[in-house]
Amino acid sequence: MEFNIDVPVTAGDINFATAGSWPENEKPYTLLYDPAEDIKLSNFRVGDVQSVPIRDMRPKKEMLSIHREGFMFADFKSQLAYEDYFDESKLKSILAEEVRNLLTENLGAKACFIHECVFRRRDSELSTDGNVGKPVPDAHTDYTLNYAYKLIGQLAKSDADLVRTRKFQMINVWKPLRGPLRDWPLALCDYSTLVRDDLIQIDEVHREGILESNSVQYSPSQKWYYLSDQTADEVLIFRSADSEIHGEGEPHSRFINPSFSSPTSE
Repeated sequence: MEFNIDVPVTAGDINFATAGSWPENEKPYTLLYDPAEDIKLSNFRVGDVQSVPIRDMRPKKEMLSIHREGFMFADFKSQLAYEDYFDESKLKSILAEEVRNLLTENLGAKACFIHECVFRRRDSELSTDGNVGKPVPDAHTDYTLNYAYKLIGQLAKSDADLVRTRKFQMINVWKPLRGPLRDWPLALCDYSTLVRDDLIQIDEVHREGILESNSVQYSPSQKWYYLSDQTADEVLIFRSADSEIHGEGEPHSRFINPSFSSPTSE
């Protein structure tokens, strides 16, 4: 994404995978639970890349394309009040339908299957069990294209074979529950500046099974963006997989904005 005018840029620290930091005969992995045995939690390293230039996407809202950059943002006024987001019945009956309408309107989706709703909260005492966790400061994608095909089987069920033969995208819809979000915004990498070798397939090992995703190696050619002062009525929409371009997901990471301090982000 090339801009003809300057856009505001901040400098943030993001964790990236360290090239060649895992054994040659092993696939990189990370355990997302505490094993009873004496097993390493991960067989590869991530390192902090400091002062990564992160551009503000807000001035160029109309220029963004989920098909080119891999992300966009849109207005999204939900019927839910803050406390309603913790009511699972309202998430299923109200929010799910609102998200379907959002994706149909903005992406022209013919069908929309909801996978999960995950909350992130910057709180050291908060449990990471279930669908609540802390912000993830590591550059990553949510899953690989191969895993996306498997996920379709779980979501589309009897229609899975039909869906797999058609164009599909896995989409992440991301918003703060309160705004404006300033201290831990989400950074997204312009997909057109990404090289395939920047992505490292890893296994995320949970107690219930294995999810295949990508960790990301840093390259100066990458261009990272964030949405300044994102409100609760704005959503970031970005790809997690795309069958048409045989593409992996959109690299993203939370980062500490050094210019601001605000209440606990959610």
